[in-house]
Amino acid sequence: MLRSFDLVLIGVMTATAVVTYSIKHRADQKLSEVRRLETEIKLEKDTIDLLKADWALLTQPNRLHRLTNLYNSELSLASTETTQLAMPKELPMLRSQLPQPETTIEDIIAGKDSEVAAALKGVAAAKAKPPAKPPVPAARRTTLDSNTTGSVKR
Repeated sequence: MLRSFDLVLIGVMTATAVVTYSIKHRADQKLSEVRRLETEIKLEKDTIDLLKADWALLTQPNRLHRLTNLYNSELSLASTETTQLAMPKELPMLRSQLPQPETTIEDIIAGKDSEVAAALKGVAAAKAKPPAKPPVPAARRTTLDSNTTGSVKR
């Protein structure tokens, strides 16, 4: 009887050792995954910091002023007047608040509305005309910017 009890205890001890080892192995795997994720997070934070530095370099007022002077003829920029600024209550309605049209898509497709029929005739007439030549842009200057950045390439 003592020998069978000893064998049972040895079996229990072996099973306990196997369970303990498997738990330790899973914990080590989770720890390595956590370290990998921390490394990825650090890389992303470093990339964000680098991109913020690039943005700060690109939005320097002196650089932007020089570029606006260089391309003033093409951009035709003008200063913002104080009367151009609007309060939120002065803005137009949201799309969800706009009144819905009385004509339906089915009516438009069928051409029941006289205005829609006239517009469709105008579209057909415009399609019949030969296309106009597209405008050719003026040649750009070759010196764009003397600043270079160390942006991240993936």
